[in-house]
Amino acid sequence: MARRQALLECAFLIPIRRDRNLSDGRLHRTDAWTWLREGLFQFRGATEAKELYTGWYVDADTEKRVADLSRKYYVALPRGEIGRLRSLLRQACHVFRQKSIYLSIAGRVEFIEGTLQ
Repeated sequence: MARRQALLECAFLIPIRRDRNLSDGRLHRTDAWTWLREGLFQFRGATEAKELYTGWYVDADTEKRVADLSRKYYVALPRGEIGRLRSLLRQACHVFRQKSIYLSIAGRVEFIEGTLQ
């Protein structure tokens, strides 16, 4: 019997609206969510939480409080695949018009930043 690799729980948040400071603050189109789900397929499984998560943060550029609602996703990955998830989330910053995306890897938090075009 083959030994399975240890997996790390990765969770990330995608706000349901585009960033008001970068874009128009509108709800994301269905094709953006479809793009994300298709991208997550490369990891052979993911979970999307049913409920929305309420949060807030201070925008580093404006120093103003920003409130948002986000969808939460979970993916279990071997350590060697986490770079691919980070890469997907850098692309997601562009697709979802976000400055950064909150990512938690086994309880350790980082913010993935993308290059917006």
